[in-house]
Amino acid sequence: MVQVGGFDSTLVDFEIPRKYGLQFTIADTTGPGGLFRALRTFPILRGLCQDMQAVCPKAILLNYSNPMSKNMQTISRTSDVRAVGLCHSVQGTLDQLMGYLGENPADVAFVCAGINHMAFYLRLEKNGQDLYPRLFEAMCRPDVYDSNRVRFELMKRLGYFVTESSEHNAEYNPFFIPHGKDQIARFNVPIDEYLRRCDSMIDQFEGLKRLARSEEPIEVHRSHEYGSSIIHSVVTGTPRVVYGNMPNRGAIANLPADAIAEAPTLVDRTGLRFTTVGELPPQLLGYMMPHVMQHELFIRAAIEGRRDHVYQACMLDPLTAATLTLDQIVEMCDELIAAHGPLLPWLDAQKTLVPCSGKEFAAVDPTDLRSRRQSARRQ
Repeated sequence: MVQVGGFDSTLVDFEIPRKYGLQFTIADTTGPGGLFRALRTFPILRGLCQDMQAVCPKAILLNYSNPMSKNMQTISRTSDVRAVGLCHSVQGTLDQLMGYLGENPADVAFVCAGINHMAFYLRLEKNGQDLYPRLFEAMCRPDVYDSNRVRFELMKRLGYFVTESSEHNAEYNPFFIPHGKDQIARFNVPIDEYLRRCDSMIDQFEGLKRLARSEEPIEVHRSHEYGSSIIHSVVTGTPRVVYGNMPNRGAIANLPADAIAEAPTLVDRTGLRFTTVGELPPQLLGYMMPHVMQHELFIRAAIEGRRDHVYQACMLDPLTAATLTLDQIVEMCDELIAAHGPLLPWLDAQKTLVPCSGKEFAAVDPTDLRSRRQSARRQ
């Protein structure tokens, strides 16, 4: 678990795109925010894998950091380290959906697949009965719909429910944020939500530091995260099915082999391996593919040192493309590259015919961004 650059870099990822008219909710998975977070993580994650290959080549790396798919591309494309990316959105959302229906999640058979934060529940059944008709009925209740407006709207249009939250998915497509304040309010899209979370987390970290220094006992219990279960299965051989993120390699038939898929994953003493899902419905594949291409352009940009692939990754982001012109996208990327500076891999190793903005940008003072943020909080 790591966030290279910390809150200062997160502010950069929000505030520079904001100058160009681009607004985010979370900005840690896809689009410019996810891309530059992945680029900042690339050098340290590649170095970690090199260390693992030298020191503990049989170990399994459990990645909990976002952007999940891009980080897993770094691991899989730069090393032979055994690794799985872990998120809580599959099991967490299942609990939420069964809460709407008044069912025990343990009684439900389900299959979920796609890419991280954009996986969909392909089957939801209890005692052989499809639960989707009941979920569509529940959506008509205002208390249910209002709790997850973006995701229910996507289910209404795509026919399946997506794993990650409404605040995340609001920025993964062009349907909500680019259409102005009325649409943002109608679907309860929390612009700048991640900045508010960071403010809260900083306070939590201080509390944890105080707790660690005190004699107060700390309660320990198993959470719904998969990490401890995976360790138990690898050590004891007890088989389990979890949901992991790894190179697809045919698990989802109509995703590229090198794409990072999220799918049912068998874990036992031999490690982790996907089960076979088959093909995704075409409308779900269409929702994911612009992001799969961003993952591919990211890893090529980082490995090959190509600034043009950074531009192209942002060009293919649905939210960015619906908001900015091509010239604005290139200029924004150049400004972000300058702002993050030495935290990034070298992106000018290969010269291409794709032009940059031709503008020079000064370094960003994180202290100035923090003071602006604190002023905004006080207002």
